[in-house]
Amino acid sequence: MDIIPQLITRYSVVLYAVCGIACAYFFFTGVASLRELRRAVFQLERRAVVSRAINAMLKAALCMVIGVAIYAVTTIAPVTRANSLLDSPTNTPSGIIIPTSMPTAVINTSGQALNNLVFTPTITFEGASGVSTTAVTGGANPQATTAPADLVSDCSDANAQIINPTQGERVSGNVIVSGTAVLGAGDWYKLEIQPPGSSQWALLGRGQTTVIASKLQANFSTASLAPGVYPFRLQIVGADGGIRATCRVPIKIGS
Repeated sequence: MDIIPQLITRYSVVLYAVCGIACAYFFFTGVASLRELRRAVFQLERRAVVSRAINAMLKAALCMVIGVAIYAVTTIAPVTRANSLLDSPTNTPSGIIIPTSMPTAVINTSGQALNNLVFTPTITFEGASGVSTTAVTGGANPQATTAPADLVSDCSDANAQIINPTQGERVSGNVIVSGTAVLGAGDWYKLEIQPPGSSQWALLGRGQTTVIASKLQANFSTASLAPGVYPFRLQIVGADGGIRATCRVPIKIGS
């Protein structure tokens, strides 16, 4: 169902122009009918003129309503959807904890395996992104814990860069997001954040013009977000809906 708002957003300028021209045409048609009413003599003729004027004004009002609906779809609806995702983040962990036990046999000098086996218990976390994180709970050489993929910074494409906030920066209140988003014909960009424990990305804002080392979003509010580390990303979406480039950095929410 997201394809319809995307199409409306992509061709919003054309739709605004059509609605504006139609509204102006019907409005001036209604005004001309009212002027013609002054010259009408017969009662039947006056009624026909009034009917034409009313119909023209109603059509002009309908065009205005359509224009307001287009504005709501392209501006108000994405922000409302993003706020609804941020205001009620799920606390249900999506990872699966799989306890495992890895036996280690101690071999003597004669090549015979000893009866006493040393077991090193491990716990494997399989997150929503499909990347496993292994933590060793015992043994002489514990392994290092690997961070989830979404919390690893990745801004290798020069067409999508986040300058502020920087990787690992702690932010609070209202944040101005700046960076670079190089767009082709029909492309647009979006800013998203991933609430804790959720596989969904919440939309924070979007744009349809190229930005070079400047402001991407004027007012990103963190008031509704719980303190913690959040994946934050900028994506460039092509005219066909495919992802052209991505820049992802982890940020810390809270004072």
